[in-house]
Amino acid sequence: MGYLTAKQFSEIWGITERRIIKLCKENRISGALKNGMVWEIPEGTIKPSDRRSSIYQYINIPKRIMIVNAKEELKEYLSELIKKEGYIPEHEELNSIRDNLDNVSKYYEGLIYFSINSMDKDEELFITNFSNKLHSESGIVIIDDSGEKRDEIEKKLADKFKNEIGLKINTLILDIPKDKDVLINYNEISEDILELLIKFKNTTGIAISTDGGKIEFNKDGRTENLEIGKFYKTINNYFKRLNKESYLWCASTMLEDEWTESPQEMKFRLINLEVANRGVNVERIFIFSKDKIKQFRENKTLKIYMQSNIKTLFVDLDEIKEKGPNLLKIVGNGWDGIDKDTLIVDLPEESKERGYISKNTKEVMKAYKCFQELKQYSKNLKEVLK
Repeated sequence: MGYLTAKQFSEIWGITERRIIKLCKENRISGALKNGMVWEIPEGTIKPSDRRSSIYQYINIPKRIMIVNAKEELKEYLSELIKKEGYIPEHEELNSIRDNLDNVSKYYEGLIYFSINSMDKDEELFITNFSNKLHSESGIVIIDDSGEKRDEIEKKLADKFKNEIGLKINTLILDIPKDKDVLINYNEISEDILELLIKFKNTTGIAISTDGGKIEFNKDGRTENLEIGKFYKTINNYFKRLNKESYLWCASTMLEDEWTESPQEMKFRLINLEVANRGVNVERIFIFSKDKIKQFRENKTLKIYMQSNIKTLFVDLDEIKEKGPNLLKIVGNGWDGIDKDTLIVDLPEESKERGYISKNTKEVMKAYKCFQELKQYSKNLKEVLK
């Protein structure tokens, strides 16, 4: 789905850009998003009717999606994606809405249902009853983590809804082990749910499986060494979870070819900036020799970081070699620490893999204490490179 600016829509709708911005601020344009100082509106959006018109309430019915039994870790990701598509997410638990369904006067564009009993008769009955709140363009997605395909029930519901209402129902099976320590990419799962709900326009009665980009931790609290793609996806997943209470502490030994303009590094750079703009406390230590100052003065990444909310620090490599060589051994090729719980570790450049994740308390705290010691030798990077 593409977006147009308020200025572009002023020409399409024949009203002023100022009026459109006011409508956006009043949440009267479904799917409108503010990107910096610019309002962006989904292309194809119909002009909101005048509130004074008697047909306003019929034309501008909010597009709602009901989400039932969603786990807390999924709610934020799922809600964010649904809002971007112009829908309003509503969250309920089965027990609270099942007995109240007759009193729900709203209509919905879809239902996302997280199964709790592998689709027993009560759950099947609820979904059937909720279908009365839907229409022929609606969709239902069932999410199940039992690992079992309930072909009989799914086919019965798919045939029933297709024939009687015209809506579609599909299933996402979570192939995620319950007896292992795993890291799940909830954003991936949310994207799959949304695909099944609104993108598969004419498909019903299908079941697809996802492992949620799972990454397993061994008994020592470490993942295997991760290849480039999986490593960056994992970092992005971790960073998206950070909030104003989070503390991101990072150390890098700067190499001449560090911070390249590769798409992966540029995306990583952007996520760092987004994290800092969200109010996360971010501190980054860059370790290099003083004789590299002239070279790194023109480094694009450092320039961007220094203009952001990231606290950028410089530590002289030669000074640490003399006064704290053990600290360099701990830093290794660099790492990103998240609070005092997680360490994202870089591997040597010649390695086939990119890095690994550690939740090993001993390893994380060793790096954390190293970071705090390095800060004692640090200077403001802005002052060093000015």
